[in-house]
Formats: sequence, C-alpha cells, structure tokens
Amino acid sequence: MAVINGKATASEKTDEELAREVLAGKHGAGEDRKRSLGPRYEPVQAIVNKLLRAKEKPSETVENEPQTVQFKEDGDLSFNGAVLKKDVLDKILANCKKHDILPSYAITVLHFEGLWGTSAVGKADNNWGGMTWTGKGERPSGVTVTQGSARPSNEGGHYMHYASVDDFLTDWFYLLRSGGSYKVSGAKTFSEAVKGMFKVGGAVYDYAATGYDNYLVGMSSRLKAIESENGSLAKYDQQTVTDVGQSDKIEVAIEGIEVTINGTRYKLTKEPI
Repeated sequence: MAVINGKATASEKTDEELAREVLAGKHGAGEDRKRSLGPRYEPVQAIVNKLLRAKEKPSETVENEPQTVQFKEDGDLSFNGAVLKKDVLDKILANCKKHDILPSYAITVLHFEGLWGTSAVGKADNNWGGMTWTGKGERPSGVTVTQGSARPSNEGGHYMHYASVDDFLTDWFYLLRSGGSYKVSGAKTFSEAVKGMFKVGGAVYDYAATGYDNYLVGMSSRLKAIESENGSLAKYDQQTVTDVGQSDKIEVAIEGIEVTINGTRYKLTKEPI
C-alpha cells in the first residue's frame, strides 16, 4: 500500500471513501473535481449522487429516532412551536452588537427563513438563513462549510451545510456586516433593515427572489406574530444598538397578505398569469 506522510494515497482509497471526501468539501467541484479524481471521477461521482438522493429522502432510521422536543424556559423566545433558546439568543444579540444590526430584525428574519432551526434545512444543515452552496468550502468569514441539502427543484443547487449553529451565525452576520453586499448594518428601524437586503435599499444583490415589497409584508407580519407571543422585541434593540430610531408603526390587516407600515400600505395581490 502506498502511504505518504502517514496517509494513504487517493489510489488506495475506496470509491466510497473518496465520495465522502467530496461531500466533505474536498476535491472541489466541476472540472477541478474531475482533475483531482482522475479516472476515479465517474464511479465516485455516481456514489456522491446516490448519497445526495438518499439524503433528500426521509430516512427510515430518522423516523425511528426519538424527536427532540424543546420547551420554553425563562429567557427563551417561542413562536408557532419553535423555541429560540436563551443561549442562542444571547449569541445573536452579541453578533448584533458587534455588527450594529437591530436584534428585532435578526430574530425575525432567522425565523422567517429557517424557523429558528426547526425547518428541514435548519435541522439537516444548521442553516437558519437559506444560505446557498457556492462550491467553495472556505467562507470569507473564516468558517468552513460543505454542500448540504438540495434546494427546491424550481431553484436548483444546494444549501450550505454548517458544522454548528455557531458557525452559521458567524457566517451569516459576516454577510450582513458593514461594508458588505447588504445595507442592514447601521439601520435604525426594522423596515430600513429589511430594505437594506435589496437593491432598492442599496444592496449589491437582492437577498430573496420574491422582491422587497413581498418580503417586507412577510417579515412585518412575522415580527408582529412573534411579538404577540413574546412581547415587543424593541427592548432588545434598545439594549443592543445605539441611537435606535422610533419603532415602525406596523398594522397587519391580513397576516402575510396586507400590512400598513408608517402609513404606507403594502399588499400582496393574486392575479391570473
């Protein structure tokens, strides 16, 4: 057996071992992966595809595993069955302080996108924000990620897989940092922070394909719904961010459909295509 510096060479590893290395982020993607694996590429890629398909399907063993049930305790937040534990909330607040981001915005968007970790991708990949796999394992934040679950078929691609929720929070807040692609840092109101996720608010890219108005309606509705169970989130803004602006006046007429924000009505309409 050929061993170099105590490690077996690629030719001595099984196809399945190489496939698991691919899923762990080694050997790159596309042409880089072909060059790295050489003549082993096709059988290894076949196993990779098989493992990914198995990951997308509900596993029989998962069904038999005991489900972790979380209960709300002092200091936690809860909404619609999801519990944001105090230790995670404290990490969110610390990141908000570090990056000058409103906690009311961060808490809401992390439920809106990932149900505070109880969504399918939140459970499988510790990905609370819908972050998309780019093909590169090393993130500018310093966090290492791997390819995660497949995105919906109409979107294509995959989500990022994070080793822990801590890694996700580090990477996600780095994305929203001052001087980055979005204008969330420094926003003094909830609506201003949401607007900063889109080009209309100065962002380099739109955070979501739904567009600013639709996203604002959904986010504002979610904020009010979370507050209906936990009280106003403005207290976290006042404790964490300096010079907080006056809270938006949000009135929800039909949750997720129509809201009035600071006197402007935003409404989702259903029209034939």
